[in-house]
Amino acid sequence: MWDNAGAMGRVTRWLLFLVVVLLLGAGGAWVYNSNYFPVKKVDIQGKLVHQSPKELQTLAQQYMRGNIFRADVNGAREAFQKLPWIESALVRRRLPDTVEIILTERKPLAVWENTDGLLDTKGNVFQASVKDKLPVFDGQQGSGKDMVQHYHDFSEILKPRRLKIRKLIYTPRSAWSVVLDNGVTVRLGRENEIKRLQRFADIWPEMLKKDENRLGYVDMRYKDGFAVRYTQAVPTPSENAASGAAATD
Repeated sequence: MWDNAGAMGRVTRWLLFLVVVLLLGAGGAWVYNSNYFPVKKVDIQGKLVHQSPKELQTLAQQYMRGNIFRADVNGAREAFQKLPWIESALVRRRLPDTVEIILTERKPLAVWENTDGLLDTKGNVFQASVKDKLPVFDGQQGSGKDMVQHYHDFSEILKPRRLKIRKLIYTPRSAWSVVLDNGVTVRLGRENEIKRLQRFADIWPEMLKKDENRLGYVDMRYKDGFAVRYTQAVPTPSENAASGAAATD
């Protein structure tokens, strides 16, 4: 083999390659374990309204030990995503000395009744509280996304009448009801809830608005009409009228 120039050339090239790999490995290990390239800046980005910046910086520093190559970006990302208000977190190195953290905060839409939680705009329940006055959702486990969609659909129907939803109810029997900001409850039942609420909005100005201060509920589960219940006595029997023969779901 020693007299074979081709074989010697191949061996030489392999040895040189091995030396280069060893040198690169040794250099990488030195850089990784050295005190050079320290993390000088943790750049936290995102539109944050509810999460404390000081708390975020304190949490980030727990994962920024050593130089920038040893910073535990995966551990930091998982820790940030465990925070109640954080929907998603992206943590990455930005050489030579910065760790960039991009956070997306949850947007609260409603209070999830009978818990200490809130519902975000994507229908996820999370444990937090706010001082803002939010509508209340009373629903079943796993129904968050459906309730968010119904809330938006219902709100669009009520908006022209200057009515807002104080409480949205979705019962175990899959029946819908809304409590308006004026205290009136609208019962919609298990089917055609969008059409029924639209019918309520259509009759509201002419037939119901004048009595809103003494309306208890309006039942829209009638095929061709509706029924009302008053919280106060009506002046004449004709005012306490119900249209339609029987309520349906």
